[in-house]
Amino acid sequence: MIKILFTILSLSLMLQASYTQMLQYYNAGQYTQALKEGKHSFKSYDNPKLHLLWAKSAQKLGKTEEAMSAYERVLILDADNQEAQSALEAIYTKSNRSNLDISFDENVRSDALKIRANVALGYDDNINVNPGGDALDNYFGIIGSQGKIGSRFLRFSANMAYTYYFEDYEGWFAKGVLDFYDQSNFSAHLYDLRVATMEVGIGYENDSYRLYLPLRYNATHYLDKNLLEHYQFLPHITLPVWESALLDINALYIQRAYVDAVDNVNDANTLGLGAGLYFPLYGDKVSLHLQYEKRTSDQNVHNKFLDAKFFRFDTSIQHHFTPKLFMDLSYLYRYGDYSDNIGTLILPNSNTRKDDFNQIDVKLTYDMSKKYALYLRDTYAKNNSNYAPIKYSKNVMMFGVEFTY
Repeated sequence: MIKILFTILSLSLMLQASYTQMLQYYNAGQYTQALKEGKHSFKSYDNPKLHLLWAKSAQKLGKTEEAMSAYERVLILDADNQEAQSALEAIYTKSNRSNLDISFDENVRSDALKIRANVALGYDDNINVNPGGDALDNYFGIIGSQGKIGSRFLRFSANMAYTYYFEDYEGWFAKGVLDFYDQSNFSAHLYDLRVATMEVGIGYENDSYRLYLPLRYNATHYLDKNLLEHYQFLPHITLPVWESALLDINALYIQRAYVDAVDNVNDANTLGLGAGLYFPLYGDKVSLHLQYEKRTSDQNVHNKFLDAKFFRFDTSIQHHFTPKLFMDLSYLYRYGDYSDNIGTLILPNSNTRKDDFNQIDVKLTYDMSKKYALYLRDTYAKNNSNYAPIKYSKNVMMFGVEFTY
Protein backbone atom coordinates (compact mmCIF):
# COMPACT_ATOMS: atom_id res chain seq x y z
CA MET A 1 0.00 0.00 0.00
CA ILE A 2 2.85 2.38 0.87
CA LYS A 3 4.50 1.58 -2.46
CA ILE A 4 1.30 2.43 -4.33
CA LEU A 5 0.93 5.73 -2.48
CA PHE A 6 4.57 6.54 -3.10
CA THR A 7 4.19 5.78 -6.82
CA ILE A 8 1.09 8.00 -7.09
CA LEU A 9 2.83 10.82 -5.21
CA SER A 10 5.95 10.53 -7.38
CA LEU A 11 3.87 10.59 -10.58
CA SER A 12 1.97 13.64 -9.35
CA LEU A 13 5.21 15.45 -8.61
CA MET A 14 6.60 14.52 -12.03
CA LEU A 15 3.51 15.93 -13.76
CA GLN A 16 3.68 19.11 -11.73
CA ALA A 17 7.40 19.38 -12.43
CA SER A 18 6.79 19.55 -16.20
CA TYR A 19 4.40 22.45 -15.79
CA THR A 20 6.62 24.17 -13.20
CA GLN A 21 9.66 23.95 -15.46
CA MET A 22 7.63 25.34 -18.34
CA LEU A 23 6.39 28.20 -16.15
CA GLN A 24 9.96 29.06 -15.17
CA TYR A 25 11.03 29.24 -18.80
CA TYR A 26 8.02 31.43 -19.62
CA ASN A 27 8.60 33.83 -16.72
CA ALA A 28 12.24 34.15 -17.78
CA GLY A 29 11.19 35.09 -21.31
CA GLN A 30 12.62 31.85 -22.72
CA TYR A 31 9.55 31.12 -24.83
CA THR A 32 11.28 28.69 -27.21
CA GLN A 33 12.41 26.55 -24.26
CA ALA A 34 8.93 26.78 -22.75
CA LEU A 35 7.45 25.42 -25.99
CA LYS A 36 9.95 22.57 -26.13
CA GLU A 37 9.20 21.65 -22.53
CA GLY A 38 5.45 21.68 -23.19
CA LYS A 39 5.71 19.53 -26.30
CA HIS A 40 7.74 16.88 -24.47
CA SER A 41 5.49 16.80 -21.39
CA PHE A 42 3.21 14.07 -22.76
CA LYS A 43 2.06 12.90 -19.34
CA SER A 44 0.82 16.40 -18.52
CA TYR A 45 -1.31 16.86 -21.63
CA ASP A 46 -4.47 16.65 -19.53
CA ASN A 47 -3.44 19.82 -17.66
CA PRO A 48 -5.15 22.92 -19.16
CA LYS A 49 -2.56 25.19 -17.50
CA LEU A 50 0.18 23.56 -19.57
CA HIS A 51 -1.68 24.26 -22.82
CA LEU A 52 -2.36 27.83 -21.70
CA LEU A 53 1.38 28.42 -21.23
CA TRP A 54 1.97 26.68 -24.57
CA ALA A 55 -0.44 29.11 -26.27
CA LYS A 56 1.01 32.19 -24.62
CA SER A 57 4.57 31.14 -25.46
CA ALA A 58 3.65 30.51 -29.10
CA GLN A 59 1.93 33.88 -29.25
CA LYS A 60 5.01 35.62 -27.87
CA LEU A 61 7.02 34.02 -30.68
CA GLY A 62 4.50 35.16 -33.33
CA LYS A 63 3.26 31.60 -34.00
CA THR A 64 -0.44 32.52 -34.28
CA GLU A 65 -1.65 29.19 -35.70
CA GLU A 66 0.08 27.19 -32.97
CA ALA A 67 -1.21 29.57 -30.31
CA MET A 68 -4.76 29.25 -31.62
CA SER A 69 -4.62 25.44 -31.50
CA ALA A 70 -3.24 25.52 -27.96
CA TYR A 71 -5.95 27.94 -26.75
CA GLU A 72 -8.57 25.65 -28.28
CA ARG A 73 -7.08 22.71 -26.36
CA VAL A 74 -7.39 24.74 -23.17
CA LEU A 75 -11.12 25.12 -23.82
CA ILE A 76 -11.43 21.41 -24.55
CA LEU A 77 -10.11 20.71 -21.05
CA ASP A 78 -11.55 23.78 -19.32
CA ALA A 79 -14.52 25.18 -21.23
CA ASP A 80 -14.94 28.15 -18.86
CA ASN A 81 -11.36 29.46 -19.07
CA GLN A 82 -11.87 33.19 -19.62
CA GLU A 83 -8.26 33.94 -20.58
CA ALA A 84 -8.31 31.38 -23.39
CA GLN A 85 -11.73 32.53 -24.60
CA SER A 86 -10.65 36.17 -24.80
CA ALA A 87 -7.37 35.34 -26.53
CA LEU A 88 -9.12 33.13 -29.08
CA GLU A 89 -11.70 35.81 -29.84
CA ALA A 90 -8.90 38.29 -30.50
CA ILE A 91 -7.08 35.85 -32.81
CA TYR A 92 -10.27 35.06 -34.77
CA THR A 93 -11.02 38.75 -35.20
CA LYS A 94 -7.51 39.68 -36.37
CA SER A 95 -7.24 36.75 -38.79
CA ASN A 96 -10.82 36.98 -40.16
CA ARG A 97 -11.67 33.61 -38.74
CA SER A 98 -14.75 32.17 -37.14
CA ASN A 99 -14.79 29.54 -34.45
CA LEU A 100 -16.32 27.04 -36.84
CA ASP A 101 -16.12 24.04 -34.51
CA ILE A 102 -18.11 25.84 -31.84
CA SER A 103 -20.56 27.52 -34.20
CA PHE A 104 -21.25 24.20 -35.91
CA ASP A 105 -21.72 22.22 -32.71
CA GLU A 106 -21.16 23.97 -29.42
CA ASN A 107 -20.81 20.71 -27.56
CA VAL A 108 -17.81 19.44 -29.53
CA ARG A 109 -14.92 18.10 -27.45
CA SER A 110 -16.14 18.78 -23.94
CA ASP A 111 -18.49 17.20 -21.45
CA ALA A 112 -21.04 19.96 -21.27
CA LEU A 113 -24.61 20.67 -20.37
CA LYS A 114 -26.14 23.39 -22.54
CA ILE A 115 -29.56 24.83 -21.79
CA ARG A 116 -31.27 27.40 -23.99
CA ALA A 117 -34.67 29.05 -23.79
CA ASN A 118 -36.40 31.48 -26.09
CA VAL A 119 -39.51 33.61 -25.54
CA ALA A 120 -40.94 35.72 -28.37
CA LEU A 121 -43.99 37.81 -29.19
CA GLY A 122 -44.88 38.01 -32.85
CA TYR A 123 -47.41 38.35 -35.66
CA ASP A 124 -48.10 35.94 -38.54
CA ASP A 125 -50.17 37.39 -41.39
CA ASN A 126 -51.10 33.94 -42.77
CA ILE A 127 -51.09 31.55 -39.88
CA ASN A 128 -53.26 28.99 -41.68
CA VAL A 129 -50.94 28.93 -44.74
CA ASN A 130 -53.79 29.84 -47.07
CA PRO A 131 -53.69 30.98 -50.72
CA GLY A 132 -56.82 33.07 -50.17
CA GLY A 133 -60.52 32.33 -50.33
CA ASP A 134 -60.94 33.39 -53.97
CA ALA A 135 -58.15 31.08 -55.13
CA LEU A 136 -59.74 28.12 -53.36
CA ASP A 137 -63.22 28.97 -54.68
CA ASN A 138 -61.91 29.07 -58.24
CA TYR A 139 -60.02 25.81 -57.89
CA PHE A 140 -62.71 23.73 -56.19
CA GLY A 141 -65.66 25.42 -57.92
CA ILE A 142 -67.36 26.44 -54.67
CA ILE A 143 -68.24 29.63 -52.81
CA GLY A 144 -67.25 30.77 -49.32
CA SER A 145 -63.85 29.16 -48.80
CA GLN A 146 -61.89 30.34 -45.78
CA GLY A 147 -59.22 32.93 -46.59
CA LYS A 148 -56.02 33.97 -44.86
CA ILE A 149 -56.01 34.38 -41.07
CA GLY A 150 -53.57 36.67 -39.29
CA SER A 151 -52.79 36.38 -35.60
CA ARG A 152 -50.44 37.58 -32.91
CA PHE A 153 -48.73 34.77 -31.03
CA LEU A 154 -46.53 33.93 -28.08
CA ARG A 155 -43.74 31.48 -28.83
CA PHE A 156 -41.65 29.56 -26.32
CA SER A 157 -38.88 27.08 -27.00
CA ALA A 158 -36.37 25.30 -24.80
CA ASN A 159 -33.43 23.05 -25.56
CA MET A 160 -31.24 20.98 -23.25
CA ALA A 161 -28.23 19.11 -24.64
CA TYR A 162 -25.59 17.09 -22.85
CA THR A 163 -22.45 15.58 -24.37
CA TYR A 164 -20.40 12.97 -22.51
CA TYR A 165 -16.93 11.78 -23.54
CA PHE A 166 -15.94 8.25 -22.52
CA GLU A 167 -12.70 8.28 -20.57
CA ASP A 168 -11.85 4.65 -21.37
CA TYR A 169 -12.59 4.93 -25.10
CA GLU A 170 -10.67 7.84 -26.53
CA GLY A 171 -12.62 9.83 -29.09
CA TRP A 172 -15.99 8.23 -28.37
CA PHE A 173 -18.86 10.29 -26.98
CA ALA A 174 -22.60 10.13 -26.33
CA LYS A 175 -25.11 12.92 -26.62
CA GLY A 176 -28.65 13.49 -25.43
CA VAL A 177 -31.02 16.28 -26.43
CA LEU A 178 -34.46 17.36 -25.22
CA ASP A 179 -36.30 20.04 -27.15
CA PHE A 180 -39.71 21.68 -26.71
CA TYR A 181 -41.51 24.20 -28.93
CA ASP A 182 -44.86 25.89 -28.27
CA GLN A 183 -46.68 28.57 -30.23
CA SER A 184 -49.94 29.83 -28.76
CA ASN A 185 -51.94 32.17 -30.98
CA PHE A 186 -53.97 35.04 -29.60
CA SER A 187 -56.70 34.03 -32.06
CA ALA A 188 -57.09 31.03 -34.40
CA HIS A 189 -56.27 28.54 -31.65
CA LEU A 190 -56.87 25.69 -34.08
CA TYR A 191 -53.39 26.46 -35.41
CA ASP A 192 -51.62 26.43 -32.05
CA LEU A 193 -48.53 24.26 -32.42
CA ARG A 194 -46.53 22.17 -29.93
CA VAL A 195 -43.60 19.92 -30.77
CA ALA A 196 -41.60 17.80 -28.30
CA THR A 197 -38.34 16.20 -29.45
CA MET A 198 -35.93 13.71 -27.91
CA GLU A 199 -32.57 12.71 -29.38
CA VAL A 200 -29.90 10.22 -28.34
CA GLY A 201 -26.75 9.58 -30.29
CA ILE A 202 -23.25 8.18 -30.21
CA GLY A 203 -20.22 9.45 -32.06
CA TYR A 204 -16.50 9.32 -32.58
CA GLU A 205 -14.01 12.07 -33.36
CA ASN A 206 -10.32 12.59 -33.93
CA ASP A 207 -8.20 15.24 -35.64
CA SER A 208 -9.39 14.10 -39.09
CA TYR A 209 -13.16 13.75 -38.78
CA ARG A 210 -16.18 13.65 -36.50
CA LEU A 211 -18.89 11.00 -36.92
CA TYR A 212 -22.24 11.31 -35.17
CA LEU A 213 -25.13 8.81 -35.31
CA PRO A 214 -28.29 10.23 -33.71
CA LEU A 215 -31.75 8.73 -33.33
CA ARG A 216 -34.52 11.30 -32.94
CA TYR A 217 -38.20 11.17 -32.05
CA ASN A 218 -40.68 14.01 -32.05
CA ALA A 219 -44.41 14.35 -31.44
CA THR A 220 -46.52 17.15 -32.91
CA HIS A 221 -49.77 18.58 -31.53
CA TYR A 222 -51.56 20.62 -34.20
CA LEU A 223 -55.11 21.27 -35.41
CA ASP A 224 -56.30 20.76 -31.85
CA LYS A 225 -55.12 17.14 -31.61
CA ASN A 226 -52.06 14.93 -31.23
CA LEU A 227 -51.40 14.88 -34.95
CA LEU A 228 -48.28 12.91 -35.87
CA GLU A 229 -44.94 11.43 -34.82
CA HIS A 230 -41.57 11.29 -36.55
CA TYR A 231 -38.89 8.63 -36.07
CA GLN A 232 -35.57 9.74 -37.53
CA PHE A 233 -32.05 8.43 -38.11
CA LEU A 234 -29.71 11.30 -39.08
CA PRO A 235 -26.06 10.18 -39.42
CA HIS A 236 -23.46 12.71 -40.49
CA ILE A 237 -19.71 13.09 -40.71
CA THR A 238 -17.79 16.36 -40.39
CA LEU A 239 -14.40 16.88 -42.02
CA PRO A 240 -12.01 19.85 -41.91
CA VAL A 241 -11.18 21.06 -45.42
CA TRP A 242 -8.75 23.71 -46.63
CA GLU A 243 -7.45 25.95 -43.85
CA SER A 244 -10.52 26.88 -41.88
CA ALA A 245 -13.63 25.27 -43.39
CA LEU A 246 -15.78 22.34 -42.38
CA LEU A 247 -17.50 19.91 -44.73
CA ASP A 248 -20.51 18.05 -43.35
CA ILE A 249 -21.94 15.05 -45.21
CA ASN A 250 -25.27 13.78 -43.95
CA ALA A 251 -27.92 11.17 -44.66
CA LEU A 252 -31.42 10.82 -43.27
CA TYR A 253 -34.24 8.37 -42.82
CA ILE A 254 -37.56 9.67 -41.50
CA GLN A 255 -40.70 7.71 -40.79
CA ARG A 256 -43.82 9.85 -40.46
CA ALA A 257 -46.73 8.26 -38.60
CA TYR A 258 -50.08 9.91 -37.91
CA VAL A 259 -51.68 9.20 -34.55
CA ASP A 260 -55.33 8.81 -35.60
CA ALA A 261 -56.13 5.78 -37.73
CA VAL A 262 -58.19 7.94 -40.09
CA ASP A 263 -55.04 9.92 -40.94
CA ASN A 264 -52.84 6.90 -41.66
CA VAL A 265 -53.33 7.44 -45.39
CA ASN A 266 -50.76 10.25 -44.96
CA ASP A 267 -48.03 8.08 -43.40
CA ALA A 268 -44.77 8.30 -45.35
CA ASN A 269 -41.04 7.48 -45.32
CA THR A 270 -38.26 9.81 -46.45
CA LEU A 271 -34.68 9.03 -47.51
CA GLY A 272 -32.18 11.79 -48.09
CA LEU A 273 -28.56 12.74 -48.68
CA GLY A 274 -26.91 16.11 -48.30
CA ALA A 275 -23.72 18.08 -47.81
CA GLY A 276 -22.91 21.37 -46.09
CA LEU A 277 -19.92 23.69 -46.11
CA TYR A 278 -19.12 26.10 -43.27
CA PHE A 279 -16.37 28.69 -43.63
CA PRO A 280 -15.30 32.23 -42.62
CA LEU A 281 -15.42 35.02 -45.19
CA TYR A 282 -13.92 38.41 -44.30
CA GLY A 283 -14.73 37.78 -40.65
CA ASP A 284 -18.31 36.60 -41.29
CA LYS A 285 -19.59 33.07 -40.73
CA VAL A 286 -20.98 31.55 -43.94
CA SER A 287 -22.76 28.27 -44.61
CA LEU A 288 -23.95 26.52 -47.77
CA HIS A 289 -26.05 23.37 -47.80
CA LEU A 290 -27.52 21.07 -50.48
CA GLN A 291 -30.04 18.31 -49.77
CA TYR A 292 -31.88 15.70 -51.85
CA GLU A 293 -34.86 13.79 -50.44
CA LYS A 294 -37.23 11.15 -51.73
CA ARG A 295 -40.53 10.61 -49.94
CA THR A 296 -42.79 7.61 -50.49
CA SER A 297 -46.16 6.71 -49.05
CA ASP A 298 -46.23 4.08 -46.33
CA GLN A 299 -49.67 2.85 -47.44
CA ASN A 300 -50.94 1.12 -50.58
CA VAL A 301 -54.00 3.36 -50.49
CA HIS A 302 -53.00 6.91 -49.73
CA ASN A 303 -53.79 10.57 -50.34
CA LYS A 304 -52.32 12.57 -53.21
CA PHE A 305 -48.99 14.40 -53.09
CA LEU A 306 -47.16 12.01 -50.77
CA ASP A 307 -44.78 10.41 -53.27
CA ALA A 308 -42.35 13.18 -54.15
CA LYS A 309 -38.75 14.22 -54.68
CA PHE A 310 -37.26 17.34 -53.11
CA PHE A 311 -34.18 19.40 -53.82
CA ARG A 312 -33.16 21.93 -51.16
CA PHE A 313 -30.55 24.66 -51.11
CA ASP A 314 -29.95 27.01 -48.20
CA THR A 315 -27.29 29.51 -47.30
CA SER A 316 -26.68 31.81 -44.36
CA ILE A 317 -24.26 34.47 -43.23
CA GLN A 318 -23.63 35.96 -39.79
CA HIS A 319 -22.20 39.46 -39.71
CA HIS A 320 -21.05 41.30 -36.58
CA PHE A 321 -21.55 45.06 -36.57
CA THR A 322 -20.00 45.18 -33.07
CA PRO A 323 -18.93 42.37 -30.72
CA LYS A 324 -22.44 42.44 -29.24
CA LEU A 325 -24.61 43.38 -32.22
CA PHE A 326 -24.85 40.98 -35.14
CA MET A 327 -27.17 39.93 -37.93
CA ASP A 328 -28.06 36.47 -39.28
CA LEU A 329 -29.28 36.49 -42.88
CA SER A 330 -30.46 33.24 -44.48
CA TYR A 331 -32.10 32.14 -47.72
CA LEU A 332 -33.86 28.83 -48.40
CA TYR A 333 -34.99 27.39 -51.74
CA ARG A 334 -36.89 24.12 -51.98
CA TYR A 335 -38.12 22.46 -55.17
CA GLY A 336 -40.77 19.75 -54.91
CA ASP A 337 -41.57 17.33 -57.74
CA TYR A 338 -44.70 15.28 -57.00
CA SER A 339 -45.97 12.20 -58.81
CA ASP A 340 -49.68 13.17 -58.81
CA ASN A 341 -51.48 15.52 -61.18
CA ILE A 342 -53.12 18.75 -60.07
CA GLY A 343 -56.50 18.32 -61.74
CA THR A 344 -59.99 17.98 -60.25
CA LEU A 345 -63.22 16.64 -61.69
CA ILE A 346 -64.30 20.22 -62.31
CA LEU A 347 -60.94 21.41 -63.67
CA PRO A 348 -59.13 18.40 -65.20
CA ASN A 349 -55.39 18.89 -65.57
CA SER A 350 -52.80 16.21 -66.34
CA ASN A 351 -49.80 18.27 -65.15
CA THR A 352 -48.01 16.96 -62.08
CA ARG A 353 -47.56 19.21 -59.09
CA LYS A 354 -44.38 21.34 -58.92
CA ASP A 355 -43.50 23.59 -55.97
CA ASP A 356 -40.95 26.42 -55.84
CA PHE A 357 -40.59 27.49 -52.22
CA ASN A 358 -38.48 30.54 -51.30
CA GLN A 359 -37.81 31.94 -47.83
CA ILE A 360 -35.74 34.88 -46.58
CA ASP A 361 -35.01 35.24 -42.87
CA VAL A 362 -33.37 38.23 -41.18
CA LYS A 363 -32.51 38.21 -37.48
CA LEU A 364 -30.87 41.07 -35.59
CA THR A 365 -29.44 40.11 -32.19
CA TYR A 366 -27.96 42.16 -29.38
CA ASP A 367 -26.08 40.29 -26.63
CA MET A 368 -27.00 41.87 -23.31
CA SER A 369 -24.63 39.48 -21.54
CA LYS A 370 -23.24 35.99 -21.94
CA LYS A 371 -26.49 34.64 -20.54
CA TYR A 372 -29.17 36.40 -22.56
CA ALA A 373 -29.78 38.39 -25.73
CA LEU A 374 -32.55 40.41 -27.37
CA TYR A 375 -33.51 39.89 -30.99
CA LEU A 376 -35.79 41.13 -33.75
CA ARG A 377 -36.65 38.70 -36.55
CA ASP A 378 -38.56 38.85 -39.83
CA THR A 379 -39.31 35.85 -42.05
CA TYR A 380 -40.91 36.05 -45.48
CA ALA A 381 -41.93 32.90 -47.36
CA LYS A 382 -43.57 32.34 -50.73
CA ASN A 383 -44.52 29.10 -52.47
CA ASN A 384 -44.94 29.41 -56.25
CA SER A 385 -46.79 26.19 -56.98
CA ASN A 386 -48.87 25.14 -59.98
CA TYR A 387 -51.22 23.51 -57.46
CA ALA A 388 -53.54 26.37 -56.47
CA PRO A 389 -54.42 25.29 -52.88
CA ILE A 390 -50.77 25.46 -51.82
CA LYS A 391 -49.73 28.64 -53.65
CA TYR A 392 -49.29 31.15 -50.85
CA SER A 393 -47.13 33.81 -49.22
CA LYS A 394 -46.69 34.76 -45.56
CA ASN A 395 -44.70 37.07 -43.32
CA VAL A 396 -43.81 36.51 -39.66
CA MET A 397 -42.30 39.16 -37.38
CA MET A 398 -41.04 38.50 -33.85
CA PHE A 399 -39.38 40.23 -30.94
CA GLY A 400 -37.84 37.93 -28.36
CA VAL A 401 -35.35 37.11 -25.64
CA GLU A 402 -32.87 34.22 -25.71
CA PHE A 403 -31.39 32.70 -22.55
CA THR A 404 -28.33 30.46 -22.44
CA TYR A 405 -26.90 28.48 -19.57
